[in-house]
Amino acid sequence: MKNTMTTFLALLKLEFREHKGSFFKTPIIIGIVLVVMALLSYFTTDRFVLDVSGGDNLQLAIGSLQHVGDDKLNFALDVFMLMTGSLYHLILFIVIFFFLLGSLYDDRKDGSILFYKSLPVSDTQTVLSKLITATLVAPGCFVVGLMISHILMFMVISLILLLNGLNPVTLLWLNISFIENWGAFMVGCLVQALWALPLYGWLMFASSVAKRRPFLLAVFAPLMAGFVWYWYNALVNLNLFKFGFFQTVGMLFAKATTPFATGIGNQDFENMDFDPTAHSSGEVIYSMLNGLMKVELLYGLLFAAVVVGLAVYIRRYRNTI
Repeated sequence: MKNTMTTFLALLKLEFREHKGSFFKTPIIIGIVLVVMALLSYFTTDRFVLDVSGGDNLQLAIGSLQHVGDDKLNFALDVFMLMTGSLYHLILFIVIFFFLLGSLYDDRKDGSILFYKSLPVSDTQTVLSKLITATLVAPGCFVVGLMISHILMFMVISLILLLNGLNPVTLLWLNISFIENWGAFMVGCLVQALWALPLYGWLMFASSVAKRRPFLLAVFAPLMAGFVWYWYNALVNLNLFKFGFFQTVGMLFAKATTPFATGIGNQDFENMDFDPTAHSSGEVIYSMLNGLMKVELLYGLLFAAVVVGLAVYIRRYRNTI
């Protein structure tokens, strides 16, 4: 058992080293881009209007922040951190999509599968290590990257406040709910991984079975199958729009990529009461965890187990393209 765990951890480290740029550098680069955009916005904006201040210029608007209540500042910072978290979730999904799409295909394409076959490592361990990398290692890297990005962003905002004669400690840092918002992002990573497991499993299956261009099999095969099934049911029921196929696909994609959308999408920001005891991040966490109680999630996990098992079986008997 100990040797098995050691081998599995070694496989995870190998996957991380091979994709370190995608998993760790990508979120850092996103954070740097956001910081640069914030600086450019500050130094290039001559006139800036805030609803809370009614100011005519940027300096007046920033100066008026000291008159804004802590509850509104806390709420605004929560929204900012959750929105940036949603951006990170979307990019994380894209990174994982292409990682899994080439996870088993690339090994056969460059011949490295022969190296894996020469090691005392089973095909099950190899496939599961890639799946765990997608569901745990990559999200973990993005969590660290988001934390670093938020800290860098708030340091820049602190500098801007200091340049305008304001105290960033009382105005900014004391109103940031780091634990709640970072916790919401971590829970979002878990929810995204669970809801997207059927897709992740399908990508690995396509990567293991495709002789060339696994993207075509992974994307167009289910689209064609869904298209045929949709029109079959539409013709049978003589109602072409009863099932809303494309609407359903869009909903599933939104669930897989932005789990925060469930919590944020139901918020009425203009009419919401600014209650400091009711943080928006806490509401989002509750909404995401509540979504795990749906029976559709169980069906998805069963489908994921089947296609991952097929990927293991195909890899066992397929060494070349």
